[in-house]
Amino acid sequence: MSTLCESNFPAMGGQFIYKAYPQNLYRFEEVTALFKEAHQEVLRIENKFTEFKESDLNKINELAGIRPCPIDEEMLFLLSKSANFFERSQGVFDLTYASYNAKWRESLKSDKPLTPVEKETLRSLVDFKKVEINSKEMTVFLPYTEMRIGLGGIGKGYAVDCAFKFLRNKGMINFSVNGSGDMRVQSEPDAPRPWKVGIRNPFAKDPNQAAGLVQVQNGSVSTSGSYIQFNKLDASHHILTKNNEQNSSPVVSSTIIGDTCLETDVWGTIAMALSTSDALALLNKEDIYGILIDDSGKSHLSNRALNSFKK
Repeated sequence: MSTLCESNFPAMGGQFIYKAYPQNLYRFEEVTALFKEAHQEVLRIENKFTEFKESDLNKINELAGIRPCPIDEEMLFLLSKSANFFERSQGVFDLTYASYNAKWRESLKSDKPLTPVEKETLRSLVDFKKVEINSKEMTVFLPYTEMRIGLGGIGKGYAVDCAFKFLRNKGMINFSVNGSGDMRVQSEPDAPRPWKVGIRNPFAKDPNQAAGLVQVQNGSVSTSGSYIQFNKLDASHHILTKNNEQNSSPVVSSTIIGDTCLETDVWGTIAMALSTSDALALLNKEDIYGILIDDSGKSHLSNRALNSFKK
């Protein structure tokens, strides 16, 4: 293999792009085959956790208000992680946003906007603290028949991590997995340069016009923006609606750098749901590398991001 190998596959309402530089272990054709195998893991996750057809996730929703639903280790992992992010974000990251979002989508299709009373009733269901996760019995229970959960804001990042780990376990080096803005990369110590990731200009119609550039040797980068058409798994509309209605100086683009895509995906979603000042305060509290752009076009860096430029 002498040139960059790249494959592009659809999933989760967007595109997953796999890239790798010359590999000692594999020929070009073998790398391409591994990309296809890695993407099967993404599709498995999409089918398992989607809200839009029969899935393990919807089994939980179907039993809402009836009885606890049995879950496996993978579902328990994602629910437990989500509970942790719910606490750390002071309730901003909340999987039960789906209780509202499902009805909101229906209202759009029928061209019948939700009434103020309907909105208030649905929002009363949005509270992840009320979800009963039993790690001993391996069950989860939604206490109200109209309550729903969705894995928006965490599912796609998790899928990127799983595809990345598959390739890394196969011995691949100097490669990246990019799931529509959630990207994880690996570089060997002798790699000639770090991976360059452009930050899209949120005010430009041209998706290729960048507002900045970050370089990452190893780790994850997630960029969220008000320009993004939210995909079926990452349906974060309600988080934004819930928290941003009265925001002054909202975040229109957030770029988060961290160790895993699960983490950067979540913190990018959280930042987009807050005012710029509140998002910065939370990123600083959690010691997270973040670059935010507000609605005036001004850029803001978290303390960790600022310190990285001083090195």
